[in-house]
Amino acid sequence: MSRRTQQCLMSSVVIIGAGVFAAGQPQAAEEQTLAQALSAGKTTVNFRLRSEQVDDDLFTRSAHAGTLRSRLTYASAAWQGWDLNLELDHVAHVSDDRFNSTRNSKPFLPQIPDPDGADLNQANLRYRQGATTFTVGRQRLLRDNQRFVGGVGWRQNEQTYDAASVAYKVSDAIQIDYAWVNSTRRIFGPDAGNPPPALDSNHHVLNAAWQVNSGLRAGAYLYALEFDDSALLSSNTAGVFVQGTSALEGFALDYRLEVARQQDYKNNPRSYSTDYFLGSIGATLGVTKIAAAYEVLGADASANVAMQTPLATLHAFQGWADKFLTTPANGMRDTYISAQHKIGKIDLMAVWHDYEADRGGASYGSEWNFQASTSISANLSLMLKYSDYQADKFSSDAQKLWLMAEARF
Repeated sequence: MSRRTQQCLMSSVVIIGAGVFAAGQPQAAEEQTLAQALSAGKTTVNFRLRSEQVDDDLFTRSAHAGTLRSRLTYASAAWQGWDLNLELDHVAHVSDDRFNSTRNSKPFLPQIPDPDGADLNQANLRYRQGATTFTVGRQRLLRDNQRFVGGVGWRQNEQTYDAASVAYKVSDAIQIDYAWVNSTRRIFGPDAGNPPPALDSNHHVLNAAWQVNSGLRAGAYLYALEFDDSALLSSNTAGVFVQGTSALEGFALDYRLEVARQQDYKNNPRSYSTDYFLGSIGATLGVTKIAAAYEVLGADASANVAMQTPLATLHAFQGWADKFLTTPANGMRDTYISAQHKIGKIDLMAVWHDYEADRGGASYGSEWNFQASTSISANLSLMLKYSDYQADKFSSDAQKLWLMAEARF
């Protein structure tokens, strides 16, 4: 299907949706019913205040960013199966711009990609009919564990998508999700610049999940990504996974096994093929959990390219120092061990990473991550977070520190 045809299809869906809103019973009664649905909608407000400090040996000066994200969200009540969702974000710099926001012309400072400004985060119509839900417009796409398609929720300006999506519940245990993405709205908005705030896209995102029983879940996915503005990122990734939990005497085990293959797709000028593997296991005893994992993003030696995950929530993988947002050409082998413990209302976490090249086995470096978080009330939470990356044969030593408070109303 051509891009023009797909755009026409998207427009037709919106027009048909508007028609359904306008059709039905006598106009006066319908307007009153629709008005009731709109007035019965729920409005929420979220404030996230954060201090982020970066000390990177690549730069002679450290960086500090004080930012406040204000989020206004509105969700209407349902009306004849339809509902409306709107979300507006505003990011303000509340301290001196002693950092590279990607928009403030300070490339001599470490990057903290939280530009200021207002951005429309979501604006979509959703229609539910039986086991099927259709959504058209700007929306979140949080697929599985967000390793390949996510929202980058850690940054102040979230990644969302201009898309048409459908979720179909085959049974109580099986669900299929599909989305066609017309534009990838990135974290660098709202203003124009480099990196661009959005990428023209022609993505097909397909997921299937099967809840086999209470302790076992299996799934498969196909991500066919075509970037008009960045052809080197166009790829086709297909994979499967199983994950589960098992309650044993005195403790519980959880695990995940996943394999995938990525190839060049559509307008990508390079011809390559790479593999992905993840194996993880964890044990929980009371308020303590210990886990270990091994993740591989393969490299294709002939093409000098490695597996890339441009739509992922990358901060959640391969360390909080964000040194590997782009997979090195020799690929990645990430071995990590984590420990979590709860003391009263405080949740503690520590993670250690060891990074190696998939091709050649060179040591990239290692990283420690620490986090303490707590909920003061149902509306207020606090977080302290630290990352220390020690370079071996990739990039430079870097330390990052975050203090964050979030209020929800």
